[in-house]
Amino acid sequence: MSKDNKSTAEIDAAEVVSIHDIGPPPLEEDYVNPADKSPRWLLGAHAFALRCMAGIGFHLGNRFSLPPPAPTETIWLDSTLSAWKGKQTISVSVWIPPESPQRPSTTKRPAVINFHGGGFILGQGTDDSRWADALVSSLGAVVFSVNYRLAPGYPFPTPVEDCVDAIVQISQLADRYNIDTDRITLSGFSAGATLATSSWTVLQDPKRWTYEIAAPLPKIAGLVLYYPSLDWTLDRPQKRKACKRPDLTLPSGLTDLIDASYLHPPLPRRERTDIRLSPGLMPDELVDRLPPVHLCLCEYDMLLAEGKLFAERLESRGRKVSVRVVEGEKHAWDKPMPLGPKDSVAFEYDISIAAIKSWIDGI
Repeated sequence: MSKDNKSTAEIDAAEVVSIHDIGPPPLEEDYVNPADKSPRWLLGAHAFALRCMAGIGFHLGNRFSLPPPAPTETIWLDSTLSAWKGKQTISVSVWIPPESPQRPSTTKRPAVINFHGGGFILGQGTDDSRWADALVSSLGAVVFSVNYRLAPGYPFPTPVEDCVDAIVQISQLADRYNIDTDRITLSGFSAGATLATSSWTVLQDPKRWTYEIAAPLPKIAGLVLYYPSLDWTLDRPQKRKACKRPDLTLPSGLTDLIDASYLHPPLPRRERTDIRLSPGLMPDELVDRLPPVHLCLCEYDMLLAEGKLFAERLESRGRKVSVRVVEGEKHAWDKPMPLGPKDSVAFEYDISIAAIKSWIDGI
């Protein structure tokens, strides 16, 4: 590390400490992730096994309840920002509302661009089919759920770059889908909520990372974030200690795999201040430009503290933010497998949709 880079890291670390007013105190030493020593092919094999298990789980879950509607179509977008560029490399599942006699065909629709969860190593756009169906039914929105490329094959920052590419290119398809580019909302679950927030930060100043994005950049009406990870400068043991029930948080074997897969090569925690990685650490100047934000958090989640801290920071800066904490539930409570969804899921989805409606109706 050069002297200049070291100074920057020290300044960033001081800024990080200044906003961590809740949660456990910093550890004296970084957590040593044993998965960082694993070869990339082995991490990939473990991730592939988890993807297979998750696919089976969603299949079984749909057998216990009415399966959600399948996407209307799938489109393919280009990777222009990542080091791994290519034509038609990012697939997107699309749900299009049926035409209604009460709605003139010339009336432009709102749109929601969604990013699935899975710790950056598994998951797919159709994991959020029930969320998409609720948006289509309640808002008449066109829903796009992005299949960004996954770690460990595509570590940070490629998933962020794929999501930014998707937002820009979907907005350019506004005429094709008859959507109002002033009423585009971003949503995401877990890792996807992180990516939604990170993507918004990139769109505010692409040249900060030497990204070349054709103008005009899309305007985002709001962010709906389900249990996001917002601060990678906190190690997993710190996050667990901040939780009421550490025993109910994601197991260390899984989080070790996630972290080693996504963050490659490894970075000391005090150097993880890139706001594409830790969007909760965005400077005040960006906080002051945030559109309305709705956060849905889980009581027994290691990510609860940083989510609440982010909401408090937004509120202190006068931003429009609403927060829900689902009591007695763990991370990703809305996707239980193999059982069907809980009643609280539809309830929280409805509250999120009401927030979106209030944002777009005011435009």
